[in-house]
Amino acid sequence: MTAAQERALDAALDAGAVGQVPRDYNFAADILDRNLKAGRDDKPVYIDPRGAWTYGQLAERVERFGMALRALGLRREERVLMVMTDTIDWPTAFLGCLKAGIIAVPVNTLLTEGDYEFMLADSRAKVLIVSDVLYPKLAGLIGKSPDLEHVIVSGDNAQGHHRFEDLIENARGETYTAPTVNDDMAFWLYTSGSTG
Repeated sequence: MTAAQERALDAALDAGAVGQVPRDYNFAADILDRNLKAGRDDKPVYIDPRGAWTYGQLAERVERFGMALRALGLRREERVLMVMTDTIDWPTAFLGCLKAGIIAVPVNTLLTEGDYEFMLADSRAKVLIVSDVLYPKLAGLIGKSPDLEHVIVSGDNAQGHHRFEDLIENARGETYTAPTVNDDMAFWLYTSGSTG
């Protein structure tokens, strides 16, 4: 950043052009609402092997996934471990958790079974969301975690568990945004320590 850019940023901050996050704040609701209000409803936000997805489609999926989590009995601040590949289901799950006040725990897809076992136990995750191609790495852990109540599989083969797309399609209920505040826990991250 140049000195002129720094001065412009400082002036904007002093003038209130870039405001502080309000006390009552839900990141997922804010990021989606801002884009919809800016007229991006039909604009692409994400591309995966199934095609392009718009902001409007993502907002609808996020709302419905939050409904599905609440229908499964999840409450605010309970945790959901996410072991997922890069498809529209990832931002749907992540933002759906945040909008519902549920703590998302996205993790690296290249970890070992031992790492996942530790993270399931340590986070006390009530729900595991796993992509069908990654399911074999976690299959042996599902019965071992005493806190795990539900498994949701993203992809075509649900392995006898909840299928991600079915939960979204069948979700019913009122729209809901958890009354979170700006310093509530939103998500957890585990690090492999590989950058040290």
